[in-house]
Amino acid sequence: MTYVRPQFKTLFSRLSEPRRFIQVVAGPRQVGKTTLVQQVCAALGLPFQYASADEPTLHGSAWQAQQWELARLLCAGGEGLLVLDEAQKIPAWPEAVKRLWDEDSRQGCSLKVVLLGSAPLLIQRGLAKSLAGRFEVLHLPHWPPGEMQAAFGWSLEQGIFYGGYPGAAPLI
Repeated sequence: MTYVRPQFKTLFSRLSEPRRFIQVVAGPRQVGKTTLVQQVCAALGLPFQYASADEPTLHGSAWQAQQWELARLLCAGGEGLLVLDEAQKIPAWPEAVKRLWDEDSRQGCSLKVVLLGSAPLLIQRGLAKSLAGRFEVLHLPHWPPGEMQAAFGWSLEQGIFYGGYPGAAPLI
C-alpha cells in the first residue's frame, strides 16, 4: 500500500470544491509534491493534464499555453485539472498563468489548476507579483519522524539520522 501524506486531505478537499483558486503545492525537492498530486488526481477521477517544466523541450510561455489548451480540451466543458510541475522554471510564468486563468474565469471554464514548485521564493515572488487573490498555497515540508515511521517503519533515530526524505528509505 502507498503511504498518503496528511496534506492529501487538504488538496483533495480544495480540488473537490467548485473552481475558485489556483492551488500551489510548494516545498523542497524530493518531499513528494508530485506523488501527492498524482495521488489526488487519481482519487478525484477528473480528466487531467500533467506537464513538467523540467522537460528539456520546454519553450517558455507558448509551451505553458499549449499545456493549458490540452487540459481545456480534456475537460470539454466539464471539470478538469491542469498540473504544472516545476512551474517557476517557465519564463514569465506568472503573467501567462494570470492571463489564462482570467480567460477561463471570464468564459466560465471549470478547469482547475495546480502549480508545483521546489523553489518557494521564486514561486512566492511570482504569485505575489501577478496572481494576488487567485491562489492558495499548500506547503509540503520535509517528512517528520512520525511520517517516516508510519510509511517506512523507521525509528526516531533513523528519522533524525537519514532526514525526512522518502527517497532515502530504500537505501538503508
